[in-house]
Amino acid sequence: MLLPPTFGAISEKTGLKKDFTIETSGYDFEVETVANFEINDVKLSREDKKLTLDITSGLENNFAEIQVPINLIDGNLTVFVNGEEIFPQIRKNDKISFIVLEFNGTGNNTMEIIGTTYLPEFSGVTLLVIGAAFSTVFISKKFKKF
Repeated sequence: MLLPPTFGAISEKTGLKKDFTIETSGYDFEVETVANFEINDVKLSREDKKLTLDITSGLENNFAEIQVPINLIDGNLTVFVNGEEIFPQIRKNDKISFIVLEFNGTGNNTMEIIGTTYLPEFSGVTLLVIGAAFSTVFISKKFKKF
């Protein structure tokens, strides 16, 4: 009878799923992760349009898949591990950015995912409503002059 190891990774590509809820500007966003290292915390810097992941790894070869809602941060995403840029595979759809990355290094590490946009407050519908409101005000002022 063969028993799997009680503690430790079965494979360097085996990962554990962990989700983080990011609360900002009255909204909750789910950042979903699967990684072969421990993700201790995820923090958002709204001003920098950046997610910072505090990670701990016992393996030299690290692998992760991270799903970031595009309504949280989006645009051209850049990823850094301990201040050094890495070049993950990034795929997007209308809801998420799917980031697949690998890096080397054990111990405590910091990963940063930096976008170029944060929480698009003014979606297309909102801009349409604002435009219609301004048009109505403008037209009503024109007709009051007559």
